Amino acid sequence: MTQKVPWAKRPLGQHFLTDPNTCRKIVDFAGIDKSDVVVEIGPGTGALTQPLLAVAREVIAIEFDQEMIAYLESNLPPKLSGGLTLIRGNVLDLNWLGILPRSPVKIVGNLPYNISTPTLTKMTELKDRFQSLTCMLQKEVASRVLARPATKDYGYLTLIMEYHFERIRGFTVPPTVFIPRPKVQSFVIKLIPRKIANPVPDYPHFLALLRTAFSHRRKTLWNNLIRAGGRSQEELRAAFDSTCLRRQIRAEEVALEQYICLAQLL
Repeated sequence: MTQKVPWAKRPLGQHFLTDPNTCRKIVDFAGIDKSDVVVEIGPGTGALTQPLLAVAREVIAIEFDQEMIAYLESNLPPKLSGGLTLIRGNVLDLNWLGILPRSPVKIVGNLPYNISTPTLTKMTELKDRFQSLTCMLQKEVASRVLARPATKDYGYLTLIMEYHFERIRGFTVPPTVFIPRPKVQSFVIKLIPRKIANPVPDYPHFLALLRTAFSHRRKTLWNNLIRAGGRSQEELRAAFDSTCLRRQIRAEEVALEQYICLAQLL
């Protein structure tokens, strides 16, 4: 029996895609074919799930909302539902390694706005288990992921994403293709895992350095690092000289390779 589409739940950040053309465009951008196992984050009403099932070998859909799972089970066409596995769970605390097959999968998702940044961070821990992550984000977050040095959007998230992924710009998705309509535009991006040529030896130390660097964006990188303590001016001066950094440079002007070098020296 067909169920009525449940109301979107604001606390879960739900905005359901309604435009088939946009869904097909996302599937094409993700590069899905009949050999792929796809993990879909947040299938919602299944608008994106159905075109994924039409081209993929298998779709594993992760949905937190039990009401949406019941809706999908009742409303997906029988000819498609055989290739679908529905898993109830929160993407942030899910046992991903127990779900992802050993052979890399492709991940696709319309990420809820309220957990998009933590979800992206979670994906850095799993990058050895997937080929690509194609996701729709709030455009403001996508701009931060894709930003270049010396721009206002360049920051901590940019550098973490660049360290782990090749970042591919997709396309804007207007509010008119969602129910309910969000107040902001969305944007589709693709992240492809990569191995950094010169990895940092102490990753938590690297993250701490980046947080400190961007702790006060109006101050220079030098001042932020000095204020944090733990480093003498002599140590800092030697590291800046080795990395070819000016004392007056700001955190958003420093490239990833230079931050990697600083993390190795400090």
